[in-house]
Amino acid sequence: MADIVKSILSPKRAAMLAVLLIALLSLAGNSRTYAYKETAVPEPVKLSPRLRALFEKTKILCFGRYAIEVPQEAQLVWGGASFPSDIDIISGGIEKAKRRAEEKIAKLKREEDAAEISYNGPGPIEESWQTRYFEDEYKKERNALFFDTYISKGELTFVLGDSIEKGETESTVIARQLAQAKSLRLRPAEEVPTEPGFCIEHGFIAGDRYGDSEKVNAGIYLPSFPDVTFSVSSNQNAYGDYDKAEFEMKRDELSLLARIKGAQDMQGVLYPKRDVLREGKRDVQHWKGEESLIRRPDGTHDFEWAFVGTPRDVANPSEFGAAMFTKVEANMVGAAKKASVSNDEAVALWDKLLSGLKFRVKVPGAPEGSYFFPRANLTRLAPSNETPRPQ
Repeated sequence: MADIVKSILSPKRAAMLAVLLIALLSLAGNSRTYAYKETAVPEPVKLSPRLRALFEKTKILCFGRYAIEVPQEAQLVWGGASFPSDIDIISGGIEKAKRRAEEKIAKLKREEDAAEISYNGPGPIEESWQTRYFEDEYKKERNALFFDTYISKGELTFVLGDSIEKGETESTVIARQLAQAKSLRLRPAEEVPTEPGFCIEHGFIAGDRYGDSEKVNAGIYLPSFPDVTFSVSSNQNAYGDYDKAEFEMKRDELSLLARIKGAQDMQGVLYPKRDVLREGKRDVQHWKGEESLIRRPDGTHDFEWAFVGTPRDVANPSEFGAAMFTKVEANMVGAAKKASVSNDEAVALWDKLLSGLKFRVKVPGAPEGSYFFPRANLTRLAPSNETPRPQ
């Protein structure tokens, strides 16, 4: 017995036991604080007093087909949007739009002698202009005709891109551009329409077409926590070039946790050090995704959630995700001196924002509870000081 005790208490054994004990205590701490109470459902993390104050008054902001419940002070920061092609916004009315079209034509011809402009004239509706062009000889052989339609609304002009896809004709795209132009209207920043359609910066495109490719990227800025960024991205038809069987074979390797493990296996000891706060499967509404919540050695919180859906399924977009970073300054992650939130606050803020992400109105295949407004006959929702609720 004395020999056993002596062996256990030897300096080498004691050091090993100490390291093991520290590791176990660290894991236990993370499991207790940032665990999952059941599969894909995290254990709630209590909001700190200042976060509770932040969420006392909330509102809903919309982007694409989505909406998110956020604190009253939150501001939406727009990334790109495609419906089905890219949508750009320029300042100025129709005359400036015409000059912009002429500048693009001149640029096309400078860059490619074989570029051909097939139409440059009035657009499909009043106060609009349209250009149709082949970028080069090869594009013309493939009948890849591109469209730019400039739609002026007061001092803003929306530029709707488009092109002839396989199986389409020029008349098909002309009709599509006309439908989009007619359905486009201006939208105040905090107005949340309650009819089917697509929210874009300064505007809204009404309609219940769901077969087109759709992309949207947007972020949330919180003045009270200027170093914190939260963003959402959706690509409905990502991987649309794969046939169904091929996509299903790739589905598992596209998941967030599989991509992380792949990077770890590839980089080995060179994989960046990180403190895992919580990592595993995570449901958001009906989207059965995965999340990875880590803290970098410099104190930056790096949180990500991702869902792999199905190409051409509007209720389950192929590529859908959210991310949150702290210590952001001048659009650079980690540039700020320190994070403005603790680990507890970061996880609680992440859970609160992510749980508020839903469809704005119901789309085909979306289950009850996954959208804010189920009644499409309501016209629109004006901004208010309180979170608007479905009627």
